[in-house]
Amino acid sequence: MIGSVMVTNDDGIESPGIKYLIEELSKKGFDVYVVAPKNQVSGAGKSHSFNVKVEKCDVKYAKKSWCVDGKPADAVAIGIKYLLNDIKPDLILSGINIGPNMGLMDFFTSGTIGGTLEGVLLGYKGIASSFAVLRGIKNQEQDNLLRKAAKITAEISLLSLEIFKDEQIDLININFPSVNPLGIKVTKISWLSNIDVKIDSSENVYQVMGWKTEKLDEAYVGGDEDSDVVMVKKGYISVSPLCIKCIPDKISYTKAFAKIESKLSRIEEVLQN
Repeated sequence: MIGSVMVTNDDGIESPGIKYLIEELSKKGFDVYVVAPKNQVSGAGKSHSFNVKVEKCDVKYAKKSWCVDGKPADAVAIGIKYLLNDIKPDLILSGINIGPNMGLMDFFTSGTIGGTLEGVLLGYKGIASSFAVLRGIKNQEQDNLLRKAAKITAEISLLSLEIFKDEQIDLININFPSVNPLGIKVTKISWLSNIDVKIDSSENVYQVMGWKTEKLDEAYVGGDEDSDVVMVKKGYISVSPLCIKCIPDKISYTKAFAKIESKLSRIEEVLQN
C-alpha cells in the first residue's frame, strides 16, 4: 500500500473537482477516505461551526466517505478525531477547487486551503489544489483540463510523501491555469489584495465574494515577480510549499520587542492599581 489520504473540499461533495481527484488518487494506489461538505461553502477559510450533522454518503473510488453539513475545517477535524478512528492519513488533500486560490487574500479566505490548514494544525501534512477558472466549468475543454489537473495533483501527492519527509514544509498549495499548462513552477504566494466589493441590485446590499469578471488578468491584477499569481497567469502550474509551523517565529517581529516593552512599561502603574 502506498498510503492513505483524507480528501475534502469547499465546493461540496458533488463537485467534479473532488470526484476526479478521488478517482486519480485511487488509481495511484492510495486508500482514499472522504469527509467533505454536503453543499457549496466557498470562502469559509478555516472557520468552524458549532454543530455539524454528519451522514454516510456513497462516493465512487473511496474506501469510506461521509458528508458533513458544515465547513472544510469541520470536515477535517471530525474526520481525524472521530470518523477515521485509528486510521492516520499520510496526507490531507483539499480540492480540486473550481476557481483559483492564489495570493495572501485567497490564502486567508479559501475554504479549500482552510481544510488543509486544519489538518496541519492537527499534526498532518496537507495539499490544496485549485483550477484557476472563474465562474465554473463552461465547456468540455475546461472539463478535460480539470481531469488533467486531478492526474497531476495525484502525481504531486505521491511525490509529496518524500518532499514532506525531506523538507521543513507542512502544506503545498497548487494552482492550475485555465489553459493547457506550459510547465510547473515552484512559487511563493503573492502579496495581493484582490477582493471585489460591489453593490447588489437590492438597496444597502453589497457583494463581497466573487469576481466582477471572467478574466483572470483582471481579477488578479499585479502580483509579485515569480509568484503564484504571475506564473498561473502566464500559463504555468504553480506549486507553493508552505511552512505553517514557521509562522509564529516569522510573524513575531522580534527586533521591535525591546522598544515595545519600553513603551508598554508606562502603563505598569495602571496594572498595579
